[in-house]
Amino acid sequence: MQPKYKIVIEEIKSWLFEEQFLPHQKLPTETQLMDRFSVSRHTVRRAIGDLEVENYLYRIQGGGIYAADWKEKQTNQNPTKTIAVLTTHIADYIFPNIIVGIEKILSEHSFSLLLASTHNDPLVERKSLENLLSQPIEGMIVEPTKSSHPSQNIGIYKNMKNNHIPCLMINSAYQDIDFPRITMDDFKGGYMATEHLLELGHVEILGIFKTDDQQGVKRMNGFISAYQQNPSVSSIGQFITFQTNEEKKELPERIRAVLKHANKPTGIVCYNDQVAVQVISIAKELGIDVPNELSIVGYDDSPIASILDVKLTTIRHPQEQMGIDAGRMILKLIESGTSDLDQSILYEPELITRQSTKEIKR
Repeated sequence: MQPKYKIVIEEIKSWLFEEQFLPHQKLPTETQLMDRFSVSRHTVRRAIGDLEVENYLYRIQGGGIYAADWKEKQTNQNPTKTIAVLTTHIADYIFPNIIVGIEKILSEHSFSLLLASTHNDPLVERKSLENLLSQPIEGMIVEPTKSSHPSQNIGIYKNMKNNHIPCLMINSAYQDIDFPRITMDDFKGGYMATEHLLELGHVEILGIFKTDDQQGVKRMNGFISAYQQNPSVSSIGQFITFQTNEEKKELPERIRAVLKHANKPTGIVCYNDQVAVQVISIAKELGIDVPNELSIVGYDDSPIASILDVKLTTIRHPQEQMGIDAGRMILKLIESGTSDLDQSILYEPELITRQSTKEIKR
């Protein structure tokens, strides 16, 4: 558990980052801060003292506590060129390749990279944003956290935009802020994955989609559209939808229950390759042969797709190219001093057919 004075520090920083208090505007008194946070005067004074040292606040003897012009000081003391990168994850799946692409371009232009992740948690995203913005950065590349939900941190992003801090979004984007973005056409990708199984003669298809990010919602909508565009199929397939916190525990059990059922599907469209690997593992455990009894389509063409015993049919994600394009775009935004949505990039999906799908005989 955090010490109380650090909780006070983080909350006051949030006020400043969201411009609830502008430079040289007076903050609540010590007594008011004690009441607000239910802490002692000693705790308040320690927090204020640390914020003074970090040049976020200053005191006027007998006149109170004031917000310092911390952004101006940050700019003046910036001896290096640094870009912040905030993703949902860093070390696994497709993220290392994206980061490699970003770093390749930034290093060519003598920029350094400051990296953080949110683990797809809005509270962690908030703390990461505050930490990154307290550093001398020239711009930021962000993968949104739970992007199908209204952002809890929209105030910080709007403050960034108002203060002309260049920012772009990758993989998805928040609805409430119009930063440039680099994304895939996930609706079309979900459509193509489903259409592939329908063309192979599958009718009973299960769609497994994560719905707390826009990518999953769009892929699910593509799944539905593919059925709607095939009038010979009388009914739409089944769904399993899940949230980030259900991915490791609840989701496998729900997949297992569907595959144990007498009327189990003959094909499955997965939110991504990680889910597809779970499905293949559960199918093997239950003695279901892939692809002879069950065809599976993943999404992202991650490194695991081509090294499985049954190599995975999947939708290709540009990965390193996305990183390269993100690096180029953030440098362009810094140079132009704008956040022009016309610079946004939408990648066309590509179906990579391998061994995990097969025509069904009826």
